[in-house]
Amino acid sequence: MVGTEIKTRIIADFSDEATWQRLLDSSESDSVFMTREWLAAWWETFGHGELLLVGAERDGEIVAFAPFYTQDGIVYFVGSGYESYELGFVGDARDPPVVEALLLGAREAVEGFIGFELYFVSSTLQERLESAAAGLGLDANEEWRVSSMTMDLERHPDLARAATRKKSLVRHENYFRREGGLSVVHANRADEVLPWLDELYAQHIERWTATDSPSQFLDERWRVFFQRWAVSAANRGWLRFTRLEWQGRSIAFHFGVCYRGNYIWYKPCFAVDLARHSPGEVLLRQTLLAAIEEGAKSFDFGTGDDVYKTRFATDTREMRGLGLYPR
Repeated sequence: MVGTEIKTRIIADFSDEATWQRLLDSSESDSVFMTREWLAAWWETFGHGELLLVGAERDGEIVAFAPFYTQDGIVYFVGSGYESYELGFVGDARDPPVVEALLLGAREAVEGFIGFELYFVSSTLQERLESAAAGLGLDANEEWRVSSMTMDLERHPDLARAATRKKSLVRHENYFRREGGLSVVHANRADEVLPWLDELYAQHIERWTATDSPSQFLDERWRVFFQRWAVSAANRGWLRFTRLEWQGRSIAFHFGVCYRGNYIWYKPCFAVDLARHSPGEVLLRQTLLAAIEEGAKSFDFGTGDDVYKTRFATDTREMRGLGLYPR
């Protein structure tokens, strides 16, 4: 307990859907990676160590969750290290005593505590964590940063439309339409998407075979995760899936979500034997058009400063890795 107002307790699992949703609705973040569905699917698939969900209570009511897990004395956010980004607390983390209580509750629950390694936190959350750490006798060290790029469709609708008319994108699409016809299929139901996942995995594996970054789908856990997440996301109306078909074959796929108006360009892949005709750019154009058509507020390119992202993005944020360790 910090002071006399905030108490903490350990939550057994992700089953309290009503409380989680109530807290999510009061959160500053619009990150799909903080939803109960994403975190539960991640933990079921990749979880190791011990789940450590810390709840902060004020006057007997939970006001925030810290979705932690712990391994070998280190505390992490659930979702760390496996292509989640913008992680943090669920609920109102603007109150400094709440942040301090969540950290203290986790620290006291871990035998042989070594520290916190908190990945993909925003600059705002970093400031709050650093302030809370000082009050708990912890040193805060920023360990890395990575860019996260978005296109603001709401504030810059003309730029968004213009992006879909870029000559290179249209030229590549015209090639496929001219040479045998191009079909664009969008889907958002699990029964429409699941039958295509094995082909997506195979295409992604082939796409990255000759690079320094082999496909994560070589790991069976990733294939299981995408199947679980497709069902969970579809049940909430978040799933977005695009398939390009040309001459009777799939030449590109995109697996993503649209959450609270943020359309996430999450997992694209294309047929590598057609790379000189850039089916990936055709896929990007069609996905961006789909986001505009449904009235999405933003188009999220995810982390990384790839050149193609800089051609389209209107805003760049930085996610940070932050270590909190005893002095």
